[in-house]
Amino acid sequence: MGRYPVTNREFNTFLRATDYRPVEARNFLRHWTEGQPPRGQEDHPVVWVSPSDAEAYARWAELRLPTDEEWQWAALGEARGPWPWGRQIRPNHCNQSGTGTSAVSAFPEGASPFGCQDMIGNAWEWVGHELSDDWHHWRLIRGGSYYRPDASIWYAEGGPLPANAHQRFLLMSEGLNRCGTVGFRCASDRPRSSSPAQ
Repeated sequence: MGRYPVTNREFNTFLRATDYRPVEARNFLRHWTEGQPPRGQEDHPVVWVSPSDAEAYARWAELRLPTDEEWQWAALGEARGPWPWGRQIRPNHCNQSGTGTSAVSAFPEGASPFGCQDMIGNAWEWVGHELSDDWHHWRLIRGGSYYRPDASIWYAEGGPLPANAHQRFLLMSEGLNRCGTVGFRCASDRPRSSSPAQ
């Protein structure tokens, strides 16, 4: 499991190496300016990426998106509490600003038992593969985000969420599957050391 979510800097490296262009560009990296990440946010999690964009990055890096179960295990291990660090939400353990993403290494106290960081409260993370009931199609997202929507009951629950909870993200189109609060991290099938964090 990746120690950190994929950052704007890492995604920019991928774009330069591959000249990747999504089939539908609507909302793709909407927060970037002239093809560059916002100044000072190079080490923030990349957002405004669809599951397809995330999977393209993962293939290039010879990785993949984690499954829902892998993500939860990396966040909690055998811990009994719902948070990577214990039983209660704590200040200085995750992004609770409500105003925007932070650098992925900003809250080292919030690391999981395996050393994975930034799993809670900065940006939701795409996990698993597309699911369907033959009518709706969705992906699961994990971790919550900095943003706490309060204008409509139709929004996903906001703010940091316990690592044992997930939300469904209904898939509509590539452009609408991108938003400013969802990013991703990668996992690997390669043999690993004693820690799942790469």
